[in-house]
Amino acid sequence: MMKKARRYKKVPMKKRVPSILLHVFVAGLALLFCALSVYSLAGTLQVRNTDEAPSSSLTESSEAASSVPEAISSSPPEKVPPATITILGVGDNLIHDGIYKQAAKRTGGKGYDFSPVYQHVAPYIQEADIAVINQETPLAGDILTPSGYPRFNSPTEVGDELIKIGFDVINHANNHILDKGEQGVKATLDYWNSKSIPVVGAYQSDADMENIRLVEVNGIKTAHIGVTEMTNGLQLPKETPYHILLTSETELLESMIKKAKSMADVVVVSVHWGNEYTHKPTQKQTDLAQQMVDWGADIIFGNHAHTLQPLTVLKRADGTECPVVYALGNFVSAQADGLNMVAGMLRVTMTKDFETGKTVFTDMHFEPIVTHYGKNFQNITIYPLSVYTEELASSHGVKANTPNFSLSYIQNIVDHNIPKKYLTND
Repeated sequence: MMKKARRYKKVPMKKRVPSILLHVFVAGLALLFCALSVYSLAGTLQVRNTDEAPSSSLTESSEAASSVPEAISSSPPEKVPPATITILGVGDNLIHDGIYKQAAKRTGGKGYDFSPVYQHVAPYIQEADIAVINQETPLAGDILTPSGYPRFNSPTEVGDELIKIGFDVINHANNHILDKGEQGVKATLDYWNSKSIPVVGAYQSDADMENIRLVEVNGIKTAHIGVTEMTNGLQLPKETPYHILLTSETELLESMIKKAKSMADVVVVSVHWGNEYTHKPTQKQTDLAQQMVDWGADIIFGNHAHTLQPLTVLKRADGTECPVVYALGNFVSAQADGLNMVAGMLRVTMTKDFETGKTVFTDMHFEPIVTHYGKNFQNITIYPLSVYTEELASSHGVKANTPNFSLSYIQNIVDHNIPKKYLTND
């Protein structure tokens, strides 16, 4: 049986209109949906695909994107570690005629050789970041004849040797700076200026005095001032431009220390004061020491007694600790008594915290020294006590005046003035 064919039945026009409209409506909805989908997709791609952005926007976006992981992954800036310096002070470099005559003899009269005097202690000077010495005698030997006690004058080769072994700051505020008058002061300062070595205590003018001497090491700035209580009754001419700073100039000294403190991390004052040949500082010394600390002095190197005086630590109102030694004794001399042979080198460690900007005293070591010579002051030299022997002590020429001079004699003087904790390197 043949399958019956399906026939497409033609609908009259009136009956087809609603059907057409329905199809048109459906088709319109479909087109609208597609358009909305395309628009939505295009919008999504615009946000996510930054590669299609304009070049300027691309650069900004790239930089912003790259900065994010850096900010997340980078660690905080490293702190600058604290820095330290060592400041060494020594006593009176008292050049008696026996010392410079021996130095001349070593060269056959063709100059002066002072190196044997300092050879045993030179390494200690060289190890310090900054070394300060009280040059007790004028260095006017280039224009005036060298001389010893009571009106000293020394060859400039003394200064050459001090520079050679490592001294950085020279104090000339002492009772012998005017031994050769204004001429001697001028010649001394001219010599040091020719060597570009900072000098304190004796100044070419008031303006020069106001020019605080600064020495910087390891990012720590130090300021240096020199002052003396006496000049053996000698004075400069009234019209002189030169200025020797005196402890009696209290207001001036205070202003200089305060000015120095405003310019530096550490203020070092070299002061010549007190009474000779005694281990006990005067009330005037102790009062002035506290005043200078209160004004801003961080380290005080005292001298003039020609023997040791106490080492201590004073405090400012804020609790800051400041080392003070009232007298370091003779760095070298040709004096004749046992107490004049015992002295020391004081090394102070200062530490700066770069985060707070504060610099404080963190350590201190006192190295005892002995000036040694044979009979009739022969072969004058300096030894660290650590290498000095009983045999050397028994052969010391000073025994003519101090028969009991020995290692125990020396140690007793040291122990009487220096706290034990500062006699070790620990």
